[in-house]
Amino acid sequence: MYVDYHYYASGYLLGRSPAVPETEFPYWEKQAEQALNQRTFSRLVADCNLITDQVRDCVCELTELLYQADKSAQKAAEQGGVLQSYPNDGESGTFDLSQSIYTEEGKQKKAREIIYRYLGNTGLLYSG
Repeated sequence: MYVDYHYYASGYLLGRSPAVPETEFPYWEKQAEQALNQRTFSRLVADCNLITDQVRDCVCELTELLYQADKSAQKAAEQGGVLQSYPNDGESGTFDLSQSIYTEEGKQKKAREIIYRYLGNTGLLYSG
């Protein structure tokens, strides 16, 4: 594990309320690790000395993103899907989900933004 729940709660959140419950944290942290390893060409796996607080904070934010996106997708599935449009006595509306972090494409885009914000200038994302 790159991050344990204690670091998430005290080092990353600094007293704020956790978005990810302690029982769920190990699974979602592992998913965040996999996303990060893909972008860093597994450099963090090869050299644990590269796991700094900057990397840990990145993993924490990715963990929250993945957890919240999954919970939102589960809720939408339980409700029969995400409302795309509605008519009501001559009024109608549509929700544009193209920029939502809760779509697979939106989640991937937000994950890239998080990774580049934390690690963009560290050399970990360089493919050469």
